[in-house]
Amino acid sequence: MRTSHAAGRARFPLWATLALVSGTASVLAVRLASPAALDELPTTAALFFVLPFALLLILKAISRVAAVIAAVAMPGVWLLAARGSADSPLLSLIPIASALVIAAIYCTRGAAGSRHRTTGSRRSSIRVLLPALAVALVVLLAPPPRPTCATPHVLLIGIDGASWGRIEPLVADGQLPNLKRLIERGHTARLRTIPSMYSPQIWSTIATGCLPDEHGIYDFGCRQADFRVGRVWDRMWVEGRSCGLSGWYFTWPPNPDLGPNDFVVPSTLAPDDRTYPPGFSFYWQLWARESYKSNETVPYHLAALRGFRNGVRLSTLRRAVTGVVARKLSPATPLDQTWRDRRLSAALQTDVFCELLRTRRPEFAAVLLNQVDKVSHLYWKYMEPEGFEHVPADDRARYSGVIDELYVEMDACLGRILDTAPLDAEIVVVSDHGFRPALRRTAGRFCRIRTQNLIKVLGMEDEVFGTNVDRAVHLRPTVESGPLRETALDRLNARLADAHLSNENVPFFTVTRDGPSLRLEIKDRNELPPDARLIIGSDARPVAELIAMRIEARFSGEHHPDGIFILAGPSSDRANVGDSLHVLDVAPTVAALLNLPSAPNWIGRPVIGNLSPEALKIALYPAPSASVSTNAAMDEGLKEKLRAMGYLE
Repeated sequence: MRTSHAAGRARFPLWATLALVSGTASVLAVRLASPAALDELPTTAALFFVLPFALLLILKAISRVAAVIAAVAMPGVWLLAARGSADSPLLSLIPIASALVIAAIYCTRGAAGSRHRTTGSRRSSIRVLLPALAVALVVLLAPPPRPTCATPHVLLIGIDGASWGRIEPLVADGQLPNLKRLIERGHTARLRTIPSMYSPQIWSTIATGCLPDEHGIYDFGCRQADFRVGRVWDRMWVEGRSCGLSGWYFTWPPNPDLGPNDFVVPSTLAPDDRTYPPGFSFYWQLWARESYKSNETVPYHLAALRGFRNGVRLSTLRRAVTGVVARKLSPATPLDQTWRDRRLSAALQTDVFCELLRTRRPEFAAVLLNQVDKVSHLYWKYMEPEGFEHVPADDRARYSGVIDELYVEMDACLGRILDTAPLDAEIVVVSDHGFRPALRRTAGRFCRIRTQNLIKVLGMEDEVFGTNVDRAVHLRPTVESGPLRETALDRLNARLADAHLSNENVPFFTVTRDGPSLRLEIKDRNELPPDARLIIGSDARPVAELIAMRIEARFSGEHHPDGIFILAGPSSDRANVGDSLHVLDVAPTVAALLNLPSAPNWIGRPVIGNLSPEALKIALYPAPSASVSTNAAMDEGLKEKLRAMGYLE
């Protein structure tokens, strides 16, 4: 009986050894496939060692063969979950090698029964456990490698709505360590914006160096083809240099013929899920969920699971899953969920952006994080309730720190980007405007149009695309030619102008012409009968299929004309002294950092002095819809003037 009992106890080190070997191989596979993914040691230990060991013990009680198969399979399963298309096929050798080791250990020690074999098994376990544990610790604690790329390497980081008025006190309080280190080693300024203070116009001005009447972008209903001038990255592509873009407005559809070092993940406004390289559709689905384009979109935890192979970190995945569990146990109000979703969205976007930086290694990359803007619009009244009516004390206590939470999240995102970028990278951080308390201080229940569902009901998926902007929707034909576009707009207007609820005879929508698109709003209504049906032509649909109801605090914060500007990197000591810049100065500054020529239509000037000969030359920046041959069609008079000045050969 003693021998049998001892042999039973001896099997415990055996299964611990198998679990540790399997877990170490899994960690090694994930670490090599996605170096930054395993960023939390407690979560990593639980997922890769504690839970697998418990699973093996449970399976052993049922079938020892099943337990061994599970130990063999786990590294392969984790590799499939984390491996991206750019990863080496040699990674498959890791689960194969671990399977051979596990089989060898089990075959030589699994049948140990005598006291002599038990003692030998324990010693053998120690000889396997210690090296495996050492390998696991080294793999987990080693910092992820930084990408190697061409010089100079420039990162343009846009934080929509970031304001010095919120950043400065948070930096002083020690809550924004990454922004603090950039400020301390770089050049900062207040960035004056254009009079409209309208984000699509401003970000397009930042990218092109031109005002809206020249670049042609006025509202969120525009597309990449609507640019009349080129952006900084358009000039980069003309010169055959690599660029990466994430979340930047009006980068849809991405060019499918970009190079191996390029990437484009369009913004939340994209009408479909095309990305370059393909494989990031989960990200668009996540954004579609935020903007109510459809009610058939992926929730955050599934987006994180699908994104694990595309750089989503374990900490982000844990936050997504625990958030879903928390909601199931204690359902959150819309006000609770909105800011949490924005914070998690920022983390997901940053994880994917960092992974693309690591794997694609572009010379220039730009990311636009818009979460601070959205939350500042919604929650300012809780942070500064003075002057706002009907702000309950409980809500003030609950949401007063929400905006600062988003700034802290942005700082963490910035830190991950800085840790991924080369040490000598030029970092430019900008916002399109700041924030202040709103003059229009409304709150309550609001109706939102589910744009994608509406377009499907209209049967015009191939003819129209839509963009949600607050409570309005901009519907725009996909065709650009005049007669066809006008025909599509007339069809849209005829069908939508007569739409009404089944129990009413008044128009449900307000339809107005807005340039090349139709602006669609729900007419004077913040409540809907739950059983109502919306009649569009001869089609009657449940109103919940086409309209989303939300309770929100809208526009308690509004845009302020002062945004932020930070330049940190090797060139920051050449920055011109001054505490105020204009958004028109951003594109010339980025172009100078990249040794790109100046554009003849730029009004702004680069922040840095002592420019290279290349940056002093002048060349047109072709619009995104134009090919490289656009330069040949340049006005000959202008070309002759530029040749006479020595800027063109």
